Amino acid sequence: MIKQPSDADLERIDAAFNRALAAEASARESVAAYRVEADRLLADAEDHARRLVERTDRRLLAVQRIADTSLHHALSELLDRVAEPLGDGLDAAADARLNAAIDALADEMIDAVASAGADAAVGPWHREGGPS
Repeated sequence: MIKQPSDADLERIDAAFNRALAAEASARESVAAYRVEADRLLADAEDHARRLVERTDRRLLAVQRIADTSLHHALSELLDRVAEPLGDGLDAAADARLNAAIDALADEMIDAVASAGADAAVGPWHREGGPS
């Protein structure tokens, strides 16, 4: 024969179920609150990372502009010097070798800027017969 639970047993069972349901509801609320906090932290981290990338991009562009300006200035000075007389006492062959070396150096510098992806022009050429 099956024993029927007493009213006291039923009350204890109901109380246990109520405690379990309350704990489950509390846990769901906690999970929801943690989920909201995790979303906020993730959004903050993404925003911080985006600002870092933007700041890094601005700094890299500034460095590139400074390098481009320095290279432009150096090339302008080099080209101005080439346009000047090369000095007394050089024979025609030495003068030609010096000009060829300067042209080769200028070409290497220009190629380095072009291969680095510089988007600014190096500048106008001040002498006839220079690289184009």
